[in-house]
Amino acid sequence: MARPVEAVKDINDSKDLWKIAVRCKYLWTITSASNKEHLEMILVDSKLDMIQVIVPPYLVPKFTMQLAVGCSYIMQNVKVSNNDFTFRSTKHSFKLIFCGSTSVEKTDLSDIPLNYFNILGLDAIVDGKFESNLLVDIMGGVTEITQSQIIADNNKSKVVFTLTDLRENLLCNFINII
Repeated sequence: MARPVEAVKDINDSKDLWKIAVRCKYLWTITSASNKEHLEMILVDSKLDMIQVIVPPYLVPKFTMQLAVGCSYIMQNVKVSNNDFTFRSTKHSFKLIFCGSTSVEKTDLSDIPLNYFNILGLDAIVDGKFESNLLVDIMGGVTEITQSQIIADNNKSKVVFTLTDLRENLLCNFINII
């Protein structure tokens, strides 16, 4: 008998045999100091609950062509681990880690919104009413770039810019290192 699909909010470390129906909200590549790449992504389910997922380096070739932002999937057999990152991408207590037996089936799941944002207003940032270690979406427009330079030590770009909340005319300065 096929296992039922379970909700992202119910995921815990009591088992690894979870079957979830999700959409990929974000997907990015991380390159370690040893030059190994792994994938990280944020998945969202039909109840708008989100969880972070890691695809370790040895599985990147297997899944890199299969995974894409905006696509929906049925996923099974993932390792569950505490979400103990210093900087977290979701509020979920756990994160998922792909393993050799993880299966990913691309499926049309129209009940999961294509675009869902966890928007935090700039006023909350200015007032300090946010979790500083949690990734959120903000809405605004870059109104000024005050500095742009290449950092000689690591050849990364440093950009200092002003972001304006167009609804409330609030200004915030940000430093982005790429």
